[in-house]
Amino acid sequence: MISVAAYLENEKVADLRSEYVNGRRVPLVGASRLHDQLCMRLARLLQQQLTGSPYRLFRPTVKVHIQGAGDERFYYPDLQVGRDEDLEYPDFLDAPRLILEVLSATSAPRDREEKAPAYCRIPGLEELVLIAHDAPRIEVWRRAQGWVPQIVSGTECLRLPSIAGEIPLAAIYGGLALPGP
Repeated sequence: MISVAAYLENEKVADLRSEYVNGRRVPLVGASRLHDQLCMRLARLLQQQLTGSPYRLFRPTVKVHIQGAGDERFYYPDLQVGRDEDLEYPDFLDAPRLILEVLSATSAPRDREEKAPAYCRIPGLEELVLIAHDAPRIEVWRRAQGWVPQIVSGTECLRLPSIAGEIPLAAIYGGLALPGP
């Protein structure tokens, strides 16, 4: 078991990052080139959407903090968006509006079964987006719709009311060599 304070201090100097789940350190595994390409493309597209807005985009060097009764976690989402006034801590966000995770064959079970329910407990979170890496398919979970996932696929647009944004799936997936389901 490790304390939150010890975890946060260690993350500042650690060569390899890890997440924190109730006193336990969970090492992060490396990402594939496709995962990285999807993250970079999404970051660019989201940054365009956020220009001139009060929201800021954060890459996976910034943690999200989730705390509840007897439950405390720190995860590194692939991307997250928060408002300027919500940025009390330099190393993590407590109240992002939007979280995006790019799924892979190895990360999908943990992202869906552990992280997604934890993310949905964040009071200020409005949307959670899970992006498939093997096909143009995205799951969008919204607080306003009771966290029931909606599927966006094919030639549709990813609509993000939390940031008043919209991104065509073709802009996210176009030109990438997807491995197939």
